[in-house]
Amino acid sequence: MPMNVYAEWIQENGVTYRRKTLLQFGNSIELIGSAVLMNPGQAIPNNEKFDFDIVKTFYEKIHNEKIEEKTLWRKFDPDPAMKQLVKIFNGGYINEPNNLNGIIQLFNCFYYRNQNAAEAREQFARNQDFLFNEASFFLDKPVYFGWGDEGKNGIYADIAREIFDHYDLEYTPIYNPDFDMNEFYHPRRINIKQKDDKNVKSLLNDFYNLVFRE
Repeated sequence: MPMNVYAEWIQENGVTYRRKTLLQFGNSIELIGSAVLMNPGQAIPNNEKFDFDIVKTFYEKIHNEKIEEKTLWRKFDPDPAMKQLVKIFNGGYINEPNNLNGIIQLFNCFYYRNQNAAEAREQFARNQDFLFNEASFFLDKPVYFGWGDEGKNGIYADIAREIFDHYDLEYTPIYNPDFDMNEFYHPRRINIKQKDDKNVKSLLNDFYNLVFRE
């Protein structure tokens, strides 16, 4: 399934951040849903030219927000976590792959880009300027919370709990209202456990049904 990835790419004082990230399928700019993970991984810009109007129109039409800073946005090659996330949304892990048409918004608790968790933790401790603050963009679509143990009990726990506690579970009722009663599987963990873990299988089925409900 072809996927285009667009994101804000910020470089400051030798440190790289990737903020708003859009995964687009087909030509539609309708919102499919969102996901919140830990911090950006290995994806980097590929320097391909792209139509910035896709980004601009999405935010104006879906969020009534103007995006003026074209220079921050780049086109990316998808990283493994993005590809795994797609299979969570489209039913690939439950052998019911369905075509997606529109945009998945990808957010993170902290926007420092590094696939090395230890280095990300160190950077977080030094600089907390790039934290998640986009809850208003969730709207009325499903949200996959995949911040793993770092979000549930680790360094991002305060951020993750605040995101979850202020989220309207009406739109993703597969989660227990009690934060501590949930397993917030990172897509990488889903990829490992999806064949033999009953809880993971149940979560994948329930989330798929939310994405494709009529």
